[in-house]
Amino acid sequence: MRLTLFHRSLIALGLILLLAPLAIVGAGRSMEAMYNSPVMWIPPESEERRQFFQFVNDFRTHDVILVSWQGCTVDDPRLDRFAAALSRADGGHADVHSEALFQRVLSGRSSLAALQTPPLELSRRQAIERLRGSLIGPSDMSCAMAVLTADGAVRRDASIARIRSVLQIDLELSADEYHIGGTPVIGKAIDDASVDSMLWLSLPSTAVIVLLCCLFLRSWRMILLVLGVGFFGEQLAISLVHFTGHTMNAVFVVMSPLIFVLSASTGIHLCNYYRDEVDARGVAGAAERMLTIGWKPCLLSATTTAAGLLSLLVSDISAVRQFALISAGCVLLTTLLMLLTLPGVLQRWPQTRRDRSGWMGTSLAALASVVVRRRSLIAVAGLSIMALTALGLARLRTTVEVFDLLTADHPVIQDHRWLESEVVPLIPVETVVRFDAASPMTLFDRLRLIREIHVSAANQPPARGATSALTFLPSLPTSNTLRASMRRSVISKRFHQDRVRLAELGYLHETPDAQLWRVTTRVPAFEQVDASAYLSDLVAAHQAVLDRGVVDRQDVAVTVTGVMPVIESAQQMLLKDLIGSFFTAMLVIGAVILVALGSLRLGLVAMIPNVFPICVLFGLMGWLDQSLDIGVMMTASVALGIAVDDTVHFLMYCRRETAGGTAPTDAVAKTIQHCGSAITQTTIVCGLGLLVFALSDFEPTRRFAWMMFLLLTAALVADLMLLPALLCSRRGKT
Repeated sequence: MRLTLFHRSLIALGLILLLAPLAIVGAGRSMEAMYNSPVMWIPPESEERRQFFQFVNDFRTHDVILVSWQGCTVDDPRLDRFAAALSRADGGHADVHSEALFQRVLSGRSSLAALQTPPLELSRRQAIERLRGSLIGPSDMSCAMAVLTADGAVRRDASIARIRSVLQIDLELSADEYHIGGTPVIGKAIDDASVDSMLWLSLPSTAVIVLLCCLFLRSWRMILLVLGVGFFGEQLAISLVHFTGHTMNAVFVVMSPLIFVLSASTGIHLCNYYRDEVDARGVAGAAERMLTIGWKPCLLSATTTAAGLLSLLVSDISAVRQFALISAGCVLLTTLLMLLTLPGVLQRWPQTRRDRSGWMGTSLAALASVVVRRRSLIAVAGLSIMALTALGLARLRTTVEVFDLLTADHPVIQDHRWLESEVVPLIPVETVVRFDAASPMTLFDRLRLIREIHVSAANQPPARGATSALTFLPSLPTSNTLRASMRRSVISKRFHQDRVRLAELGYLHETPDAQLWRVTTRVPAFEQVDASAYLSDLVAAHQAVLDRGVVDRQDVAVTVTGVMPVIESAQQMLLKDLIGSFFTAMLVIGAVILVALGSLRLGLVAMIPNVFPICVLFGLMGWLDQSLDIGVMMTASVALGIAVDDTVHFLMYCRRETAGGTAPTDAVAKTIQHCGSAITQTTIVCGLGLLVFALSDFEPTRRFAWMMFLLLTAALVADLMLLPALLCSRRGKT
């Protein structure tokens, strides 16, 4: 027996109710596992990531947390109290038990004391200068540096909580008096901002969408179905992050509201098709006619949106690829569910006619008249604006700096600004010098080379000093006198006595195959630093040291690594991904439209209003020298996919009119009046529903929300003005 529309809707609703608890539980587990680390976004096979993790494994140097407070000078005894209290709270650190969160704690005070005691016996001034830029600031302000174990880096929330507890209980400092910073602190703040965006802003976003749907749909059955399917879709999308074995991160934050508003958009279009049929031919059979007319444009729209999302698969960033797959699948699924549920419910409980008079109907009629009369002017103006702004695309630049992921007034950013201005720069850049085990170089040849590398790194702007094993060893003699020979003997003895301690400090690593030395420089995070130029200059400076002929370069290798090179690699990937995904989306979506419409000319005309928002908004960003982050990067392909939805509905309605013998200009005018309502409603619902997330403290979510709102608004103008103007011309006739 053939199933009726109502029976199909019951089956679909039953499936939703069956899977909903599983989706909600999975979404909750995804949120609990939130973890952000841009280092993990780039491909595992990338050279920058491989070198970074090789460095971490060799020197047992995981993340570091910097701690300081008002009045924390190098002579502050509270630095010693903090180190001792943290050691007690941690059970003695990693050298006592394997579950410790901290490897060790360094401070400017303890390091200064070590440099002033035998055998170095440096003067206070000499010792301070050695530590300047690493543990001591320009005004002798200092800090403690808690080095995390591998377990402490993974359990960064517990590590940060333990440090705060020691500061507040043992040192009796209030939260306003101390400052903590470092990659783990930023990562936790990003996690919290991401979760807050989804938990606290999803409710207002949903409320906005509910109010708008009530205003536009005015039927509680329509509203419940549209919002119910949307809610199920967003929960399913987030739960799939957990069920597919991935970790929730910043990229997935925008996925939930995106799926919700796309589902609502499909529902609004279907409801408008239904009401058009009720107005035109009555209630009887309206649900069946709605499905007959609406299934093709809705599925085609979902396909083009999914194609826009899947174009992100060209990205080298794994989190973006996962976002693309899950989002595309959920868009297609929610569209199918909407097509299965809404017609059956409307068949069982038909809706009455609606009055088409009102401000929107009057406005659309006036707009149609203006567009038809001024079509040439509108077409030329639109294409000119698109061409001029598109010139700015060549000026686009990207950023994935972790400090750009939070708003400037966020407390964590304020803490980091204080630490950098009062104590030390925040971004470590690591240079690793590797000597082969078979190298004939003597200890002093190696130390001289390390000294030159140390000096070249420290003097490379904008670095402020450097730290290496030489910081904790006597100064190297520069002459060949008897006294210098005796001093070399002392240094040699000192080195062999301290090599274990140097390894524990993380500045020396020895294996049967090689000896590795580490030189650390720190670069400001809040100054305009051209990371690419700085890294290139640093590598060139190190290469110049090797080229001076002091060593056999086959026995020595110098590598620059750390978070900065990894982030720079991610930025290059981001720009490449933006270009690659956008053009892939254009090709795929263009091909789908060409096949669906069966006309090359019409397909090319249809792509113009969809490229218009991207060219205008991203071109203006280029002209205004605004950087693209990972949230903004994804809007290009996503917005292209969404914008095509309304274009498809517009074109297919217009084709039905012209197929019935209506003149092109009259067909365009009627299409504006009939489709303009649904297009405007979906733009308002999607745009304002997403704009709520502009209140987030998490910058990618905030920028994604603003860009999507502006892109959808520009797409509305293009679909209701530029596209009709082009279709009215002879070349764009349908």
